[in-house]
Amino acid sequence: PGRRSYSAASILDFATFVRILQHWRWTITGVAVAGQVLAISASLLTTPAYRAWVTLEVNPPSVAVTDEQSKEMQTYQDPYDVVATQVGLLTSKTVAERTAQELNLGNNPDFIAQTGDASSRMHAAAAKVQGNLKAEVPKEGQLINFSFSSTSPQLSASVANGIAESFINSSLQRRYEASAYAR
Repeated sequence: PGRRSYSAASILDFATFVRILQHWRWTITGVAVAGQVLAISASLLTTPAYRAWVTLEVNPPSVAVTDEQSKEMQTYQDPYDVVATQVGLLTSKTVAERTAQELNLGNNPDFIAQTGDASSRMHAAAAKVQGNLKAEVPKEGQLINFSFSSTSPQLSASVANGIAESFINSSLQRRYEASAYAR
């Protein structure tokens, strides 16, 4: 008898909602403006990062293994394994060191702080190359996409291209050494 029953429709109808908005309009406006100011300030104070992308095609080596008893050639290799191995080699410390050395990144003040001796700067540059390099094994296909990020667009592009050149040169060197060893 003395109880009231409330439903969601009768508590918050459109007219009540508009009345609440009008009552709290200055608080809502102040919070929205403060949020906008904070967002703009954060975007202006954030250092921009530039990412350069490179795509490499990986061709599996054509090595034929002959079984002496059956004289059959066995040449099958899982392409996913070959590509995954190449991604591992691409992101290796050796390729990063080779890139840092070929591009002389240890002596580039835009890339690394010029403190310490040349050897420590070169190691720091190689570590930075390896740390800013992002590569993923593709789910299918033989194209490796990798990227390098930096605060300078020119530096980002030159290091990404340098990584690709170092990777290709080290792959060629490995194949040459393997064929020289086989002779």
